[in-house]
Amino acid sequence: MATLYEDYDIVANVYDNYRFPIGAEMELLALGKLGAPLKDLHVAEFGCGTGNYAKYFLDGGVGKVSLFDGSRGMLERAKNKLSDYIANGQVPQCEVITLPDAPICNGQFDAITLNFMLHHMNDAGDNSETDTYPKITKLLQTCHNLLHKNGILMITTYLGDGQVKSISWVPEVMDKIFPLAQIAAQITRLSHLFQYKPLEKALLVAGFDRFQAFIPLHETILKSEHHLNPDGPFDPNWRKSISYFAFIEMASRKFGIPSIDVLLEKIQNMKDNNELNELLEKYEERRQQFGSGTVVIVRKF
Repeated sequence: MATLYEDYDIVANVYDNYRFPIGAEMELLALGKLGAPLKDLHVAEFGCGTGNYAKYFLDGGVGKVSLFDGSRGMLERAKNKLSDYIANGQVPQCEVITLPDAPICNGQFDAITLNFMLHHMNDAGDNSETDTYPKITKLLQTCHNLLHKNGILMITTYLGDGQVKSISWVPEVMDKIFPLAQIAAQITRLSHLFQYKPLEKALLVAGFDRFQAFIPLHETILKSEHHLNPDGPFDPNWRKSISYFAFIEMASRKFGIPSIDVLLEKIQNMKDNNELNELLEKYEERRQQFGSGTVVIVRKF
């Protein structure tokens, strides 16, 4: 399955080597506050990927987790990872779906997660001036319909410019070559949604309330050994773990901006001139201030 700029059937082959389930700890704590034993809860993951969050929940005592993703490759990885839990009946569903539609009955889940997938929900009708996002609005309404009363929706996403710039250190180098944000605004109109107030508005319209937001400053999107790796971008598999590179490739084809080869040349030059370590240090200082993502938790009323 390919999103606007990433093919996750291909990414699935290397994803687990690099990615960390940022925010999973916060989400498990929220599940523990629902008022029922963890073993009695049924969680649905939309955009479940390779099952990293699901494994964290099940290992932590959650009774059941159902998995849904648009990528068959990602789901196959999740099935392999969770084979013992599947055999025990703790993964009732593991299905390929096309979001925002969900072919399941209403009122089935105690909690639903949307982890790092809102930025893939582009729609031609998105309008940041009027805060209109048709596909995301439909997805949030679908989630609301699928939750028990007082069930929770947990979203881990980027919020605010500080976090968007803290996803990885590579965009800092790209900014020295070309201000990619100018092109990003043309390719996707979702950028305004990744501020707290517009997202809060969209969730209120969908019928949620009791907002909570947490920033796991101690966690990074990539595993610790890969997070600040100055040689990472030269590895094609490392690049596949961050959709930013696929975004550059698409923007290069569509708008003629500098290619990944130019970016890699710039990184190598900075390494050779002993400039890259300083950039990495400054990036990490900012990441520790803003975080790489926010966990937003809301309740169905």
